[in-house]
Amino acid sequence: MDGYPNSADRIFFPQVNVWNTIQANNSTLPADAGWATDPIGLRETLRLMNPPPGGTWNVHSKTSRAEILFDMLYWMNQNNYPVATLINDGDHWVVVIGYETDVEPVYGSTPTLQNITYHDPEPHWVGTTRFRSAAYWDNHEWKGPVKYAGSWLNDYVAIIEPPEKRGQIIVKEVDLIGEKIISPEEAVRYASIAIRELALNKKEPYTILNKKDFKRAAPMLVRVEFSPEMEKEERVPYYYIVPYGFKWETGMCRTKLFRLGIIVNAYNGQFEEIGIFHKPVSYLPKEEAISIVTKALNIPLSTALREADAYLMYRPSDITHNQLYPFWRIILKEKTLYVDQIGTLYNKIKPSVPGD
Repeated sequence: MDGYPNSADRIFFPQVNVWNTIQANNSTLPADAGWATDPIGLRETLRLMNPPPGGTWNVHSKTSRAEILFDMLYWMNQNNYPVATLINDGDHWVVVIGYETDVEPVYGSTPTLQNITYHDPEPHWVGTTRFRSAAYWDNHEWKGPVKYAGSWLNDYVAIIEPPEKRGQIIVKEVDLIGEKIISPEEAVRYASIAIRELALNKKEPYTILNKKDFKRAAPMLVRVEFSPEMEKEERVPYYYIVPYGFKWETGMCRTKLFRLGIIVNAYNGQFEEIGIFHKPVSYLPKEEAISIVTKALNIPLSTALREADAYLMYRPSDITHNQLYPFWRIILKEKTLYVDQIGTLYNKIKPSVPGD
């Protein structure tokens, strides 16, 4: 609602009012039970609280992700309205606010998507604006349709302002896995190449990269598992986060704070994403993550630091849907625990509530 083209049409509502309206309008079909926000609830909330002038909101639901993506970009191009869509198999809502294609997405065209920009409400109470390579959007967030039984099973879903126009968007495929993981130094180099070649420092809101005291920190390697079945696999996708922050900006206990991250593929250095947090965040050091686990298991920290297998990972789940905000997996004394970036301990990775 805050993305309506005319600022006079943007009406602010407290989050609790939005949430209550969604809950009162979610689908009443028994097969659709269990959603936090389902497509009908979101559609009706937009219609009731702040309908667009001269139009309405509709649920677009199709098995073809290329067709749904065309619907989204076609009407964004026509009306300059944002679009809400479900990602991660129906787990999570984001709001698409921009895109880049080789040709204009008009009726009768077949554009190739190059990049997509969207608002992600995670991390919770922070939020991120994410500029994503189309190929990695297609292979990560947009990889699968809704997996939950009910009205939208096996469909891709978006809430779009006017009726649909038929068409398709092409997205080039990318290989997520390579032979050898590049070094952190190479990851930094590839991030710098992406800034230069994609002019990331000239795109709002990423112009913060130009500030003199905005500095890069050490890259973080992250393992990707799209599903629990990948847990035992050795060959899985990996990526590096190259974080940036003001050198003078620290949090509690002088913890380093970060405002932006660039993601590159850990096998070939290809640009995947740049994202800016809406508030500064900190990344939990490995030693602190291990320390949290030692207290839960009543194991001396010195022993744990020596014996624990600890690494950052990302799986779309109840812990996170944001690849810029992964979590720690700690394996110690035949126990596996997980710690997120604010230090919350998890015994297991729980699936998301649909439409979170």
